[in-house]
Formats: sequence, C-alpha cells, structure tokens
Amino acid sequence: MEKIFYEDTHILNFEASVLECIPFENIYRVVLDRTAFFPEEGGQLADTGTLNGLPVLDVRIEKDIIYHHMNTALKVGTKVTGHVDWDRRFDFMQQHSGEHIISGLLHKHYGFTNVGFHLGLTEVTLDFDGSIGMDALRDIETEANQIVFANRPIHCFFPENDELETMEYRSKIEIEGAVRIVEIPGVDVCACCAPHVESTAEIGIIKITGVQSHRGGVRINILCGARALTDYTTKQDSVNALSTLLSAKPELVVDAVKKLQEDGLKQKDMMNHLANQLLQLQIASLPAPQICSNPILFVELSNPIAIRNSVNELTGKYSGYCGIFNGNDQNGYSFIIGSSTLDCRTLATTMREQFGAKGGGTAPMIQGNVKARKEDLIALFNT
Repeated sequence: MEKIFYEDTHILNFEASVLECIPFENIYRVVLDRTAFFPEEGGQLADTGTLNGLPVLDVRIEKDIIYHHMNTALKVGTKVTGHVDWDRRFDFMQQHSGEHIISGLLHKHYGFTNVGFHLGLTEVTLDFDGSIGMDALRDIETEANQIVFANRPIHCFFPENDELETMEYRSKIEIEGAVRIVEIPGVDVCACCAPHVESTAEIGIIKITGVQSHRGGVRINILCGARALTDYTTKQDSVNALSTLLSAKPELVVDAVKKLQEDGLKQKDMMNHLANQLLQLQIASLPAPQICSNPILFVELSNPIAIRNSVNELTGKYSGYCGIFNGNDQNGYSFIIGSSTLDCRTLATTMREQFGAKGGGTAPMIQGNVKARKEDLIALFNT
C-alpha cells in the first residue's frame, strides 16, 4: 500500500482503487491501494475526510494494512477520490512537531526519556521518566520557541540499515521493519511514524501549560500553533473580565484578588464576632434552669466552634438536652446537642425516626443535620 502522507503531507486529494471492503460490526473497513489518510498510531488520532464524498469515520493500521472505517460499502475494484481534512492534519502536525522539540530539549539537557505521548483533540500530554518543575520548564519553553523562530527544516526519511545502525536516535518502542526518522537539526533525532510540518516556523508557538508528578516522573501539557493562540485568547478574555470586575489593570489582577481575599477574611472574622455576641445574648435570654430543663436555640451564620463551646456551657447549667440549631426551615439545620445527665444518642434516634436527621456522636454530645420545621423541633424539646 502506498502511503502518500509520507511522500508529501500537503497532498490532501488523491485517487485510489478499492482492494477490499470488509463488513465489520456496524461499519465497513475499506482497504485502498494507496492513501493519504494517516491512521491512528504513535499516540496520535487518525486523519478525517471523505472517500467519494462519504465520511471516513476512522482510520486504523494493522500489520501495515490501513483500514478506512465507513458507514457505506465501496465496491471492490472501483476508483475512488479521497480528501483529507487539512485543518485537522495541520493541527496535529503542529502539536507533534512541537512535542519533538520539547522532548529533544529535555533529553539533551536533562537526559530524560519520553515514555508516553498522547495527542488528542484538545490536549497534548508528554510523560517523562525524570522530575522537573515549571521554573526549569520555562527555560525549555523559551529555547523551544527560539528554535521555532529560527525556521529550522524538519527532515523525515527512512535511512538505510547500515546508516541506521550508526545513528543515535530516540525511540519509545522496539520497531520491526523500516524505521522512519524525524530530524530537527541540533535539537532532536527520533523514530516517528506521524506527519510533521516542513519547518519549525510552521509550528507558530509552543506553550507549556502544566506539569504534574506522574508515575515517578512528570506529565507535561503543551499547546502549539493555533491551539496555543486559542488558549491565550481564552485566558486573556478571562483576565480582562476580572480586570473590569475588580477595577484593576490586567497586570494587577492577582494583587487585587489577594486584597479581596484579605478583605473577605476580615469581614468573616467580624461577622463571626457579631454572631458570637448575638449567640451570647440569646443564651442570656433563655429561661432559668429552674423553669426549663431542655433549652433550645436557633441561630444563623454562627461559628461552629462557638456553638460547640456554648452547648458545653449550657450543659453545665441545665439538666436536660441543650441544643443549638444553625440554619432555617427552608434549607435545614445543622445541630449540636449536649447533656451532662442524659444519653444524647437516644435523642438522635428519635430525631432520625421523626425527621430523618443524619449524624451521630457520643452520649454527652451529638451533631448532625436535619430538615425540619423550627416549631416541630421546639415541640420535641418541650416533650
């Protein structure tokens, strides 16, 4: 089978003869004598396009035979016209060539080996067997883009066996048969089956967007070319929107957010202080222990620690159950209930049976959540 994508990645339209058309599950697998469709291989998705105007759903390779998956059968022996979608092809070439530059530089400077690669529709991930942080990767990114701007040629070729034996090149797997080499002078020499751009300038830009630990090494996220531009535009729009909301220049958005967080913490502290004062006023207004043995309070926005401390304070004065419920009838209540003389787990069982309350605890104190009306909870404590 003639693989046109190895001859020229810019050939998108071609003619071919149908050699086989095999029913497979709910589709047909079409084999041609020649094709410009690159199959899914080497961590990269397949090309898309049409044969005789009919969509090619997927392209797979098995034992060096390329299968075009289609919904419609094509008659064996007939001539067909194929068309490969250029936008997808060029996007994948930009990403894959950019990956070779990053992998080559990490191998050159740190000795890292690329042990995994995935080129999807929205993300590109590179797995390496060594650890590196974002600060060091920024230097790699800068050098990678200098190589892009230098417009270096990218050579793709099948060396003779004797030449291959003396050649130093990267390869993630053992390769049987002919080995295709992709060379970026002074940067990388790597075995690769995929289409690539003709020069580094066609990559446009390389952007490292993330890094995280992965299986003893790191996983790096990159975007190249049009994907990097789209990512930049999206993030720029977000920063500009935040800039407007915060009334701060885009370059000062981080400082503005930090100040907003600090102000929020101060307001939260003030709100907790006022809520605690209100809680103390409510506690002071409770009936005397001689009149009421099971005091119950309803609050909103109070500090859970303050509520727990207040329940402990109440259990030292009152002989029965002492409960504080935080919330409202509409959204439900969180509660803490304590007692110095009664087993609170008994009350927990009653609340679970009557109101479907959730939670638990020990004999001196329980806590949880309940969706019930205030008046029903008061009635329970009164009994």
